[in-house]
Amino acid sequence: MADHTLPDPQAIAQTVAAAQAAEEQLVVDEQQNTAGEYDSLDHSSLVGTELEVDSAGDKDSTLGDELNSNATSVASSVLQGNWEHGRRYHSYKTGTYFIPNDDEEKDRLELQHKIWYIVLSGRLYLAPLNLDTLHNALDLGCGTGAWVMDFADAHPKCKIVGTDLSPIQPTAVPENAEFIVDDASSDWAFGKKFDYIHTRSITSGIKDWDRLLKQAFDHLNPGGWVELHELHMPIKCDDGTASPNSAIIKWSVEIYEASLKFGIDMLASLKHAERLREIGFTEVQETHIKWPIGPWPKGNKEKQIGAMFQQDIAGNLKGVSQKLFTQVLGQSQEEFEVFINQAQDDMYNPKIHTYFPVDIFWAQKPF
Repeated sequence: MADHTLPDPQAIAQTVAAAQAAEEQLVVDEQQNTAGEYDSLDHSSLVGTELEVDSAGDKDSTLGDELNSNATSVASSVLQGNWEHGRRYHSYKTGTYFIPNDDEEKDRLELQHKIWYIVLSGRLYLAPLNLDTLHNALDLGCGTGAWVMDFADAHPKCKIVGTDLSPIQPTAVPENAEFIVDDASSDWAFGKKFDYIHTRSITSGIKDWDRLLKQAFDHLNPGGWVELHELHMPIKCDDGTASPNSAIIKWSVEIYEASLKFGIDMLASLKHAERLREIGFTEVQETHIKWPIGPWPKGNKEKQIGAMFQQDIAGNLKGVSQKLFTQVLGQSQEEFEVFINQAQDDMYNPKIHTYFPVDIFWAQKPF
């Protein structure tokens, strides 16, 4: 059974510092990448296809040793919403999504966008898009709009629309980018078709993937592509350092079970390839990677991802879990607080080696 003793605060500070230093390294990496270069990428170059424990420890001077603030570039604004336990939730179609949409959540999403940047080696997508025929693109559940903004900058001749339940996107956007408040699970009424449709980390908000992917198929031009970047749960541990009775594994299992009661299957991505083929997509491709929770794996980029994702999940564990544990599973606030603290301790424990499985798919609508 995992040790729930609170880790050394200095170790936690070093982990957060590592995450911040990893973000700073992204600035350098972005400057070294040439915008618009989206030639064929060998899947083996994706970071996190395999993870190996760094038995020498997780200290790495290249990750940095000073704390910095993790402020996002998204401007704060007064937005409508529903407040519970000091967190704000979306007010459009109230109750259809259990994760907050306040500034703290926006910071988390911005950090997650940076993690994806490392994982995909600086790319925004893996589908082999034909840039000569790329005129209209759609991002479902766009969150803060970071991916939409980057895509718009990389493809100035393409009009990109981002949709989300929450109006938390910036107002200063590229001319070819647009954000609208919309529910991807409802009937689509865009009035036009697209050449590329993208999703990222929206599993926790989708109850009917068959319907969503059928609408994507119907709203693509012939030859258009759909691409899905999704995490699934429960989380995994390959070396036995997190037992089934550990708080971190129990947390992920209970998130999965509570989501099912909420109408959402957190394992939905395991059937996406089958869904895409049944709907009529061709050229269905997939790749699978692992996001470590903590800087425990070997490899500088793997450590960067682990440190940043640890901050992304452990640092916001209460917010992403509150509604499911108290309103769906029926835990008292006191029970919830105790359990979440135990799960959070596990996530910061360098002796526990867990990860989130990540599934990526892309497929084409036939000509």
